[in-house]
Amino acid sequence: MEWSFRDEFLAATHRWYLIMLCCLLGSLAGWSVAMLWPSPVRVTKELFVGLNVYQSSNDRGAIQHAGLPFQNANDYKNWQMASLNTVIYMDSILDETLARLRTMDAYWQGVSREELAEMLHVYWRNAGKWRLVARHENQTYATQAVLAWQDVIVERVHFAVAEAQNALLFASQLEALAGARAVAEQQHALLQQAKMQLEGWRSRLTDQSPLGDDERMRLWMEFAQVAEGDRWRLAKDAFPMDGSPNRLYLAWLEEVLPLLDQEIDLTQKQIEAQDQQYAELSAQYSRALDASLGLSAELLVQKISDRKLQLTVERPTGVLILIGAAIGWIVWAMGWLIRPALRMTS
Repeated sequence: MEWSFRDEFLAATHRWYLIMLCCLLGSLAGWSVAMLWPSPVRVTKELFVGLNVYQSSNDRGAIQHAGLPFQNANDYKNWQMASLNTVIYMDSILDETLARLRTMDAYWQGVSREELAEMLHVYWRNAGKWRLVARHENQTYATQAVLAWQDVIVERVHFAVAEAQNALLFASQLEALAGARAVAEQQHALLQQAKMQLEGWRSRLTDQSPLGDDERMRLWMEFAQVAEGDRWRLAKDAFPMDGSPNRLYLAWLEEVLPLLDQEIDLTQKQIEAQDQQYAELSAQYSRALDASLGLSAELLVQKISDRKLQLTVERPTGVLILIGAAIGWIVWAMGWLIRPALRMTS
């Protein structure tokens, strides 16, 4: 008997209830899969991330963390975005998030840090809108996770940015202190040199005839270059007049040299105090730099308060039912195509 598509199609349409039955059975199978294998829920919360890239050349902390200078503002921005992406997955962030979740719901007592990390994801392309996503079979737990994670991220980033600002302040203070110390060292060297020169004059005055105008002027200049301030006024006023005998110059030197010793000691103590202050500031700078986590002092991370949570079901039940119905129809169609071939062979 010759097979006719038309006849077979008409016969199939008269048995439409079989088609409906196959589709119904497939839909039930899809619904069963949805019930037995719950679809994960993705809950999304958005953050705003901003950055002033024009301060990239002054951000010593970021440069030190990166280990190399930034060639342009785009490199700086990319580094900061990558650093922020790393920060939000840090163990300390996840541990704090998990600790807060455990105070909310007993379910989280049995969740480890690694399991929490698998639930959390962040999606971003650039500065601007970042999407924090928590994935879980239970919508309540996904919501708890993403909100707690967001709170911890914002708090920790704000703290790190504040420390980055402190690091910049300490860096400027260190720079100013280094400059003041250089001035103090220079003054200390001048005082020591002046002392040696005046001691040389004391030795020469015992053997020389009265000083001439040039020698007197040279002695005065060697003294005057370090005799600054009101504390030297009496010594300046006591400088012997032109034509004075050497004994007056010697007597004047005996008064000036102890003053120079005192000034040298004061300057030395000033340098030592500056060294101690520099060491303390350096330690504060290092602590602030570590606490900044390499983030920029110009980085801004804020919650977007007017954006509601976004809920996405990865495998909606309706879609699974439709897929099941389609599979049921395909099974019927395959049977309809194979049945004539089986009749012809029998």
